[in-house]
Amino acid sequence: MAESEKISDIVEISSKDSSSNSDLQKVTVFKEYEPKNEVLSEVEQIIHSYELEEYREIITRGALWANDPTIIESEDYTERERTVAQNAQSKPLRSLSRHMLMAALCTSLAAINFGMDESAVGGAVIQYQKEFNITNVNIQGLTVAIPYLAAACIGSPLTVYLDKFLGRRWIVFWSCFIGFAGSLIQGFSNGLGCLLFARLFLGIGMGMNSSTVPIYTAECAPAISRGAVLMLWQTFIALGVCLGSVFNRAFVGINGSLSWRLMIGSSAVAPLITAALIFLPPESPRWLLVHGKSKEALESLMKLRPDALSGARDFYILYESLKFEGDLKNQLSFWQQFKSLFGNIRNRFALIVSLIGILGQQYGGVNILVSYTTTILTNSGVDPVTAIAGSIGIGGGCFLATFLSSQLIDRFGRRKMLLYTLPVEALCLFWLGGILNVTNPKSRLGAGLASMYVYVLFYGAGIGPVSFTLVAETSSISVRMAHSSFCMFVNWILDFCLSMTWPKMDSTMTASGGLYFYGGFNILVWILALFCIPETKKFTLEQLDEIFKVGVTAHARKVSHYLFQK
Repeated sequence: MAESEKISDIVEISSKDSSSNSDLQKVTVFKEYEPKNEVLSEVEQIIHSYELEEYREIITRGALWANDPTIIESEDYTERERTVAQNAQSKPLRSLSRHMLMAALCTSLAAINFGMDESAVGGAVIQYQKEFNITNVNIQGLTVAIPYLAAACIGSPLTVYLDKFLGRRWIVFWSCFIGFAGSLIQGFSNGLGCLLFARLFLGIGMGMNSSTVPIYTAECAPAISRGAVLMLWQTFIALGVCLGSVFNRAFVGINGSLSWRLMIGSSAVAPLITAALIFLPPESPRWLLVHGKSKEALESLMKLRPDALSGARDFYILYESLKFEGDLKNQLSFWQQFKSLFGNIRNRFALIVSLIGILGQQYGGVNILVSYTTTILTNSGVDPVTAIAGSIGIGGGCFLATFLSSQLIDRFGRRKMLLYTLPVEALCLFWLGGILNVTNPKSRLGAGLASMYVYVLFYGAGIGPVSFTLVAETSSISVRMAHSSFCMFVNWILDFCLSMTWPKMDSTMTASGGLYFYGGFNILVWILALFCIPETKKFTLEQLDEIFKVGVTAHARKVSHYLFQK
């Protein structure tokens, strides 16, 4: 077999043989086709235990459908119910309920806040450095990077504690309040100290939000369209980056300090809107069920699914799956969750997969382009106004690419998207690093922007959205918030390191050397993805327990055997 054919085949290995069972159909956290009397007995126990008598009929019919998917064709179910079921399979995105759409849209709006902040500070940095006389390269990097340090060390860990008492929506609300206040304070800063405090405060909200929103969205979404729904998170981050660049260009001509203050203060709008909308959709049904609120979980699913019957079916599947895992009665403490992340083979595999995605998302180089495009271009001889205008395409390219990736992620899978896009990202960074040494200004600007735009298109179709998707869907429910919190801790620490070190890297290695460095990281992440990341598309969150319980070593050994021995 030719090597190219092997690579083409290997992207499908996880769908065919990623667990100890070699057939995807053998993933059986929830078992179908049990005897009817056992299903009815289980329904009776659920109704009696959680006082759900008023929902007896819908739960019974939903449970019988869950146990035997073909029963929907019988006369016990209406024509409308059959049509809804068929549309959910053939048109998964178009069949999403309005509550599901609201849950995805209003929470993902919060992502605009840090998308805007990352690009807005890139346009404002030159002006506030001049006004506050910031000449030390380490302090220059700190003003850009300090929100990410706060997100890692305060916001993300705090989420695990708050989740036990508040639930997903309240965490999003308070994170948006902090984001709104932090954005305004930095816009009114009267000195370096106030600016650093405001950006640190802003980062706490970023950490809380980024640890919660993908989890909330993943727990609400149907399995068949979960990847596309989670795309909205990356879509709105990219939109925020684009809007930040647009506002930078709009405000760049204003005289005095008002210019940069409007740039970084404009990111206050998105979290304010999100805080006003967040309580319109229901709470996560998985969070409600694990915390003993079964009635609320059922009602939540009935709103989040196309009809009440679909919600009742998924409630029964969810209840049985969590009961199978023993998670309904045995909640882990704060420290037990973190211990289980590393000590349990299933949780450790999921954590490694998520961290590979985070490594690629951060050290793939996109944040350097987002935060320092203006600086890179101006240092290579481009005037500031043109540089800011050119940076609009960075966010715009990511934003457009997410529409493509939303159509691909549930059709072709997360793994394939990574393996086909990471090498192109590496080539683009090598390309950009070489172009910065071109002497002709027009050629340097045109070719440089072209390499950036091609890069962000492939980033937006690959590691950008896939990394957050992996974080949201790979962990078991018993450690889901700890998993997300730890991954976001690493994410923001890496973001801090990137933003903090780039000015120093630029002065010692030159911009070209730095871009070569990050191009090489894309190759490293491609290798890690090839051997360590299984496919997760179209599995329910509970079924993924079967995928990850084999451990990363066994999975990597299987991939190696397939790649080199077949």
